[in-house]
Amino acid sequence: MSHGIVIIGAGPTAVKTVETLRTLGFTGDITMLTREPFPPYSPPLMADYLESRAKSDLIFWRGKNFCQDLDVHCLTSAEVGGVEPKQNRIVLTSGEQIEYDNLVIASGGEMSIPLRCECAEESKKEKYYNFKSLTAVTKLLGEVEKGAEKAVVIGAGFIGVEIAVTLRSMGLSVLMVEMLDRILPRMITKDIAKPLEDILRGMGIELLLHHKGEFLRGGGSAEELHLVGGKVIRGDLFIAATGVKPNTSFLAGSGIEVRRGVVVDRYLRTNFENVFAGGDVTEVPDLITGTVYPHAIYPVAVKHGEIIGLNLLGRQVACEGSANFNSLYHFKLPIITEGAAIADGKADEEIVFERGQVVRKIGLKERRILRFELIGDKRGAGLLHTLMLQKRDVSGIKYGLANGKYNQAKHFMDYL
Repeated sequence: MSHGIVIIGAGPTAVKTVETLRTLGFTGDITMLTREPFPPYSPPLMADYLESRAKSDLIFWRGKNFCQDLDVHCLTSAEVGGVEPKQNRIVLTSGEQIEYDNLVIASGGEMSIPLRCECAEESKKEKYYNFKSLTAVTKLLGEVEKGAEKAVVIGAGFIGVEIAVTLRSMGLSVLMVEMLDRILPRMITKDIAKPLEDILRGMGIELLLHHKGEFLRGGGSAEELHLVGGKVIRGDLFIAATGVKPNTSFLAGSGIEVRRGVVVDRYLRTNFENVFAGGDVTEVPDLITGTVYPHAIYPVAVKHGEIIGLNLLGRQVACEGSANFNSLYHFKLPIITEGAAIADGKADEEIVFERGQVVRKIGLKERRILRFELIGDKRGAGLLHTLMLQKRDVSGIKYGLANGKYNQAKHFMDYL
């Protein structure tokens, strides 16, 4: 008896897997499981959804009827309690068992929240909020609609900046707390961060850098953030943006190999032949440094879905790895960073070009591009991307690349 394909998750990897299968003619059963009560949605559009106060349906970028249109059996509010790959089945926390022929783990990431909360355990109110799921954003919006005035965002990474700017645009007073010495500490270097911090302050967002949260305290919900050193910050809303980790807890005891994320081979197959994994839950090599870690990036998740779909059909398409890439639009000027994360590789040389709000910085290691950061001017981003992935010696053209004046047309004619 055939049990078809079961997909844990309903994010971009899951959606692209389904689209690839159906586009290429797969007519078998597909079951999609999500612990949320919503149809598939686009995580990058959650800020717009919040700012529109849930009036925009754009977040359901494939349409609210995606599952019906592609003949997918979608189980919402379905929490996976465990996976039993030797029996080819999963077990929901409700006790229901679902058998499969092939399994796709696309459970994404979840917020890593190290803060304890000294709040009343019997309260049903949220002690703190996050920005990692539509369920969480909906709860956060409910508090904003009730009249919350001051938001404290704990963490100033990509998600922290996004939620801070969004809440400030909605009229809230916003304070961001970051334990390191700059915003976006994994994305950009300190000198690049300074002009962006000035822009945030110009928006009315207060920054408290080099301060680490220790615990939250309150009655029914959090009312105070206590910092290491004794400083206390009061607020109406506390939003944790302290980092993301792969959502793998339900795999405990399954035998599916997990390190920082689910371990997969070049074909995104786990240590079980009929179990695949992709997206934020999976660790893959960095194309620049070779370091293996989870790449929580939307385009990577989509690409993984396509590869999994093809390999479920027997195509044997390899995933060689991913490049660390980030793009921000919250500062009203283009920001693109790509390459080795700040903590994963030190540059031998850094070439910097600055003019007003424009900052272009290229880090080189052994005469090859290790990372680049473009603020206010994204010219040549595609060329930099290509040169970096090809690991070209750019020592002879590094200054032209940094100031954006390198003749790309001539390069592609004469150099590649």
